[in-house]
Amino acid sequence: LGLKVVVVVNKIDRDAARPDYVIDKTFELFCELGASDEQCDFPIVYASGFNGIAGHEPDQLEDDLRPLFNTIIGSVHPPL
Repeated sequence: LGLKVVVVVNKIDRDAARPDYVIDKTFELFCELGASDEQCDFPIVYASGFNGIAGHEPDQLEDDLRPLFNTIIGSVHPPL
């Protein structure tokens, strides 16, 4: 389908969170599924949905979900 993907790593606030592992496995899955180079270069947002916080680095979360919403708006084309 050639759709743009935004990867959200949720529950980043948990002690057992392994964001690097999750991103590596996600990238491997995309490659195995034949995703395009553009799709494999996906934007990443780290979040804790329960706490309503997100950010572009796992250790630098903002006080709200604005980074997630801004990434979606900036990365995903609106419907036709």
